[in-house]
Amino acid sequence: MKKLDAHSIAGLFPLVDDVDLEHLAADIQNNGLQVPITIYEGKILDGRNRYAACGLAGVEPTFSEYSGNNPLAYVISLNLHRRHLDESQRAMIAARIATIPKHKHKNSDAQICASQPEAAEMLNVSRRTVQGAAVVLKQGTPELINAVDKGRLPVSVAARWAKSEPQEQKRLIEVDRKKTSDVHVSYNSGNNEWNTPAELMEMVHDVMGGVDCDPASNEAANLIVKATKYFTAKDDGLQRTWGKRVFMNPPYAQPIIGEFAKAVVKKYTSGEIEQACVLVNNATETEWGQALLGIASAVCFLKGRVKFLDGDGKPVGAPLQGQMMLYLGIDIDDFCHIFSSRGIVYAASAPE
Repeated sequence: MKKLDAHSIAGLFPLVDDVDLEHLAADIQNNGLQVPITIYEGKILDGRNRYAACGLAGVEPTFSEYSGNNPLAYVISLNLHRRHLDESQRAMIAARIATIPKHKHKNSDAQICASQPEAAEMLNVSRRTVQGAAVVLKQGTPELINAVDKGRLPVSVAARWAKSEPQEQKRLIEVDRKKTSDVHVSYNSGNNEWNTPAELMEMVHDVMGGVDCDPASNEAANLIVKATKYFTAKDDGLQRTWGKRVFMNPPYAQPIIGEFAKAVVKKYTSGEIEQACVLVNNATETEWGQALLGIASAVCFLKGRVKFLDGDGKPVGAPLQGQMMLYLGIDIDDFCHIFSSRGIVYAASAPE
């Protein structure tokens, strides 16, 4: 496969994470490259992820030449339709557009750059937000920029932090990460447990015949989950071997839910996990949600919101968002039959 660089316009949008790239590579390996990679001025204008996935899949990509006169609008239009970006992420892209240098192109009428006000309008964000993003890009550390690009930090906060010394930025990011991690952990342990109710766990046991491992749990939760082994926040379940039959009700906020989703995908596709039931918010628009749905054998969109339990087994409340139970494995019929009473069930392939 010939080596191609990305055009500066293509670089406005961050690459997908490893989980999504692996899914894309698997799809290309099974079905071929459905959309050719677009070339402009000898570089990749659209399709950097598809190009990388072709390399992983060992598939020779196909190419098409961009022939229009507005490659900037072309790339923005395609990516805004494909991705779910928050205001801060769009502002970062707009700020990058405003820094693209003007230079001669084969098509002298081609639009490959824009002023800051124009870029703000293109990305549907305020000029003030783009100005904040420009501060982050100019003064922020790579870690701070990445936090905004990944949707983990609002650009308004990052713009204030960017005015600090690099070491102070690093400290602020670490404090924020720890604070967020504590919030995530509170869903499954500590003083504000959000443990799975027995009713759902009975259904999980009926489907899988038992649970070998719960990688995001605590002592109180496991009285109901009844996993052979479980890992708490202190155990760092992400780094452990899980087992064949897994139940997971992970902390629901970023970035940790994305890390657990990535771990499930890797462990299931590698064969470490044979069956899994995963209880998460029905955030189908997120990267982690798409990653889990991409490997799920079936999914139940639960009626109502799950009434989670605290450490004493008492209802602690329900998240504002609805939940879905995903099933990974071959006993699709059993899952669909058992969970059909709890919500709408969809299977990746029709049960026999």
